[in-house]
Amino acid sequence: MSFAYALTFFCDALLYFGAVGCLGLLGACRDDLFWVPVLLLGACWLSGRLGRYRDRPWLRWLPMAVAVPWFFAAGNWPGRLVSLPMLVYLPLYVYNNRRAPDYDYAADRFRHSLIGMGAALFFALILHSPHWKDGLPYLFLYFTLNMTLLRLLRHDDRVAKSSRFRALNLLGVALVCGAGFALSQPAIVSALGVAWSWFVENVVLNLLALAAWAIQWVLYGFAWIFATVFGVRSLGPTELPDLNPMAGEHSMLPRSAVEAQALPWFVRLLIQGAGIALLAVVAFLILRALSRRIGRSERSSGTDKRESLDAEPPKEPRIPRLRRNPEAGVRHWYRKALMLIRARGGKVSPTMNTLQIQQQNAYAVNYEAMDALRETYLPVRYGGRAATRADVERARAAYERLKKS
Repeated sequence: MSFAYALTFFCDALLYFGAVGCLGLLGACRDDLFWVPVLLLGACWLSGRLGRYRDRPWLRWLPMAVAVPWFFAAGNWPGRLVSLPMLVYLPLYVYNNRRAPDYDYAADRFRHSLIGMGAALFFALILHSPHWKDGLPYLFLYFTLNMTLLRLLRHDDRVAKSSRFRALNLLGVALVCGAGFALSQPAIVSALGVAWSWFVENVVLNLLALAAWAIQWVLYGFAWIFATVFGVRSLGPTELPDLNPMAGEHSMLPRSAVEAQALPWFVRLLIQGAGIALLAVVAFLILRALSRRIGRSERSSGTDKRESLDAEPPKEPRIPRLRRNPEAGVRHWYRKALMLIRARGGKVSPTMNTLQIQQQNAYAVNYEAMDALRETYLPVRYGGRAATRADVERARAAYERLKKS
């Protein structure tokens, strides 16, 4: 899953460049700045591949030498300054993450990223930068690749490596890129504008007029009831007092650029140095916090509903109850398999999905037996399929194979 590992970092980089682009910070950068996140993507993918050699952990740090070609790929100094946070974020990501996140956490991370994206678009509207459109291609590609990442994490390796699955993902990315190219053509945009104008004038405005007419009669009805039952009272305007506490007072801070330039040079240098240092510290803390969000494999989530061995163990049901409730029986044998893996020195974390547990503990239990148990457990637990006694027997047989392996 080194591709999903690198794709997660690449989506974070695209979101960052999209946000700063909407703020207009890419206006002074060269047009080929896109090669910077692509270069970082290759370094992250290579680090994920080299991370498989656990006897030589230092190999995963070799791709950090990407700092040298990054200096030339960024083009000019504005490009290097803008892309510097992602160059710092790459080693933090590699240090805090050894594998790609699971589907649930990636989806939760995507939902939270919409908040930051909305804040960036909000400030873009306030700043009125003429270069705000430079960030739209990055955001466009971010949405596309994030959907691809979620599809990759939702399926196991056998499905992800199939030709049909890859063809569908490539087709989806191609269609989205084709739609983006079409929207960049003036003729297509003009045709869409004409269609939208017709729709607004003939459909939307008529519906709004009908809704306003209905609301008007409802308000007339309320006004008649109030006038009949309670009478009519006129509420005149009230003069509000002046609540400005700084009215008439002199501020100690400079109120304009002219006053700021009038300060002594050493005072201006001290203020600028403190501001740059504070901005660098805040940026580093934010990057470190973001890099640790994916690497939380040792901490349990409050909304995690998986079979967890770290939580309080549930009361084991008796055999007659397992026969009456096949779903509880399948979950019972899967939980016993997790207990067996941990008893043999394997790693079972609350945030690891079934595929990660199978891959991380292939040395402790039989891989094929665990695969058979997953094929029975997943459709019953998450697929909405009703369990049967045959499913319980299959799960029990797979568990017995695990014990004998």
